Amino acid sequence: MRAVVTGEVENRVGINLLDNNSVEHVLDVKREDGKILAHQQDGYPDDPDERTEAGNEHVNQARRFARYWVYRKRGYDTLKPVQNPDQIAQAAVVLRLLSVDVVERFFGELYQQFHAASTDDDRPITLPDGVSHQEAVYQQDIYLGLDDQTSEAYEAVLEKLQGVYGSTAGPLDTIALLEAAAVDIGDIPSVEDGALVDAVSGVHIHWDDVLGQYHTQWGDQPTIERDPDARIEIFAFEPESIQELREQLVRNLLCQVRDCYLTMGIAPPSAVRILGHGRHDASTWYNHYDFYEEYFDPNADIDMWYEAHTPEDAYERISETEAPHQTH
Repeated sequence: MRAVVTGEVENRVGINLLDNNSVEHVLDVKREDGKILAHQQDGYPDDPDERTEAGNEHVNQARRFARYWVYRKRGYDTLKPVQNPDQIAQAAVVLRLLSVDVVERFFGELYQQFHAASTDDDRPITLPDGVSHQEAVYQQDIYLGLDDQTSEAYEAVLEKLQGVYGSTAGPLDTIALLEAAAVDIGDIPSVEDGALVDAVSGVHIHWDDVLGQYHTQWGDQPTIERDPDARIEIFAFEPESIQELREQLVRNLLCQVRDCYLTMGIAPPSAVRILGHGRHDASTWYNHYDFYEEYFDPNADIDMWYEAHTPEDAYERISETEAPHQTH
């Protein structure tokens, strides 16, 4: 992917980009919410029904990358929180900081559901008819609680994470990385009592039917009038402890950060070039399209991380003096 901002008019930002199939796209992105207001290209049919499946995914990659580029280079809120790699990384840092008691308070129902698979305990969550424990995707929304002090501290944490993003070194120990970055906010009062999390939702059950259609049985939602900052998407396993569940939740979020980059056609930062299940829709695409690899498989042998398609400044965040509008 290669892209330039061509200008701003009223509520839209113009983007000209060349996709990974060498097709030029011209897009207008609404700066308030990332809606694509106009999109022209001459490499694929205009009617999505007339495109190949691969052609549709190349068009979708271009749209995802355009939204990301406006966010990264102009500072507008063009990414939904659950598709924003920076925001998901924040949630991963928060989860890594939470004490065992707080993790149990927020995610105890999920732990009981998984733990019951190896015991005679009743599962607290009833699955939809025809959906097995093994094929269900367990989801839970996370609403972070960030005041001015913690927001400033998170900026330092993310800068540390960004510092290794451009590294040419191999995949890093991401859990150790989060622990090191979290030192910046470790002395803030009330971290251990869960004040960095406003609320979590009940557990959602997500699954595919035989036709590949997505369905969701929604859990209870807190009375918070904003979108969640992240959404856990995890398959069942048998954690030996709450600590092990916490580590798996953190890893899932880091894999989601990876997915944000891969599904817009560029390499993820080296710190999150890890394997495992992240976003369920991304895992489906990896399994379906030949130009993706099986990043969801912890044992996969990956040949391509999209380095050749990644701009040198892909991970650079716009400075406060340059940005017309700061989102975080």
